[in-house]
Amino acid sequence: MSALKRRAIVVSTALLLMAIAGQAVMAAAPGFTKSVTPMGDGVFMVRVRMTASGNDVYALRLIDPEAAIVDVFAPRGWITVTDGEEFLARSGNALKHGKTVEFVIYSKSDKVAYTWTAFGKLKQIGKPGTL
Repeated sequence: MSALKRRAIVVSTALLLMAIAGQAVMAAAPGFTKSVTPMGDGVFMVRVRMTASGNDVYALRLIDPEAAIVDVFAPRGWITVTDGEEFLARSGNALKHGKTVEFVIYSKSDKVAYTWTAFGKLKQIGKPGTL
């Protein structure tokens, strides 16, 4: 095999590995933190903070297996809706890499184990997780 062919194979392999590594970074799901504060009348305030990591985030879905969500609040620019079991939040402006947004959820339970799914403009980002 000539030196030129070997060099072409090495360069092609390196480019392929760089493309794969770049896709892994770009497909990173956002990070989440939460805090639970007891309120009056047996209601708990759950603050969910989402930080974008690698991809722009346009939407968030949380599923509460206990269906204990009472009310939801979102920051300016985000729209939220809930049926008690599922929480949906959407924004027309993306949450950019490294930026954080906080949602406030009032719940009848302090045992918060939401399953989250984050979405980009057109598709799901990463794999769902539990918060």
